[in-house]
Parts: sequence; C-alpha cells; structure tokens
Amino acid sequence: MDIMLAEYRRGVKQFAMVTSPIYNRGMSENTVPTLPILNKVDLLKGNPYFQGLSPTELEIVVGMAIEEKYGRDAIILSECDRNRKLFFVASGAVKIFTTSADGKEQIIALSRPGDSFNDVPAFDAGVTEGTAQTLTDVVLFTLNGRALLERSCQLGGLAANIIKRLSGRIRELGNLVNDLSFRPVAGRLARIILDLAKNEHSPYLTQKDLAAMVGTAREVVARALKTLENDDVIRVERHRIVVVDRAALERMIE
Repeated sequence: MDIMLAEYRRGVKQFAMVTSPIYNRGMSENTVPTLPILNKVDLLKGNPYFQGLSPTELEIVVGMAIEEKYGRDAIILSECDRNRKLFFVASGAVKIFTTSADGKEQIIALSRPGDSFNDVPAFDAGVTEGTAQTLTDVVLFTLNGRALLERSCQLGGLAANIIKRLSGRIRELGNLVNDLSFRPVAGRLARIILDLAKNEHSPYLTQKDLAAMVGTAREVVARALKTLENDDVIRVERHRIVVVDRAALERMIE
C-alpha cells in the first residue's frame, strides 16, 4: 500500500496521508486528498454517540445541533477554556494540542469528518484539555453537553453511548501516554504513519505538526524519516513518501 505524504504549498513542506492501493506514476503532483463534507443528519447518525437511536430520537438530536464555520488556522477553543459544546466535524480537520511553558506543542488528536472533540468538558463542565485549531476550512455542528445529559435517559441508548465514548477517550489518552513514555521516536512515528494511512480523510500536516504528534523536534522527525528510508521501510519521492515495507512499520510498534 502506498501513501502520498507530502506536497509543497506556499513555500512550506506539508504532508498528507492518503491510502492508495496502486500508486499511479502519471498522477499529477498537485493531486491532494479531498476531505468529505457530511450533512448534519448523516454526521450525527453515523457518530458513536447516537448509534441505536430511533429516527424520532435522532430527529430531536439533529434539531439541537448548530452549525459553525471556521477558516484555516482559526482557534476554536483555547486550552483551559470553559466550554460546554460538543463539536462534530462535518468537513475539514482540526488539531487538538497542548502547549508547554516554553511554547512546545504536543498534538493530542486530529479530528476529521465524522469525529468529535471537546468531549469531556462538554459533559463535566471542566476546562478544555487542549487548544483546538483548524488545519483547513472547517464546518462543524455543535451540541450542548448539558442539554444532552438532561435528555440522555429519554433518548434510547444515549446515556450508555456517552459512557462508552468517554471510556474510549480515556483509553486513547492512556495509549498516548504510554507511547510518549516508553516508545522511541522511530516507533511513535511508525505508529502515526500507520494510523494516518488507515484514514482516507487525513489532512495535510507540516513537519512541525508531525513532530508535535510524535512529541519531539522537527529535526528529529526528519532524521527518523531518513533512517526509515535508508532501511528500505519507506521511499521518499519528490512530493510524497511511499511505504515500502508495512510489516516493518508494524514490527516497530509491537
């Protein structure tokens, strides 16, 4: 499986993860991944929070959702804000990150079409766990967490879905902590490449973004990519990186 990984835009080297069964060498160098646009009904119907709801129950939820639009690089939430909105991405991509005292970013998650973010503060009324910034133009739908909780016992399995989804968030953060604590840079980078390759709706990522996901400096990520290339695990081409040995990447994260 090949992965288009990079394209130059506005003088900055940027990355996009796109799975492709066959790499077409006649493909234009300007070929870029297209992120889908989900309408409100399809977006909410397909989200884990609302699985199993009846058409009537889903209609109630859809009626509560409010559309919001943001341009590229917009700050939707700042770290330690208090915001009860539960955000659902209909189009585009959002990065969730924390910032250290010296300005270093650690990306916690990427939210793409169909994903949600700000889950925990929406329900517990606490502060946001990170800053949410758009990577592209974005269309979102929001639901008030307090209102959802008040209706959770009236709307089918919504209460159970909320518990299940928040439990999944805890597992995701636990896995991130384990990665940052015990896995070397090359292993963390391999996991990120494989995770992004599985999602056909991945946005462009700069080398700085990749470094913030790995939890290291941009120069370290560049060296790690070079090592993977020298080991014939990936092949670096003019505007893209091709995975040559997927099994080797998988072994690196075992």
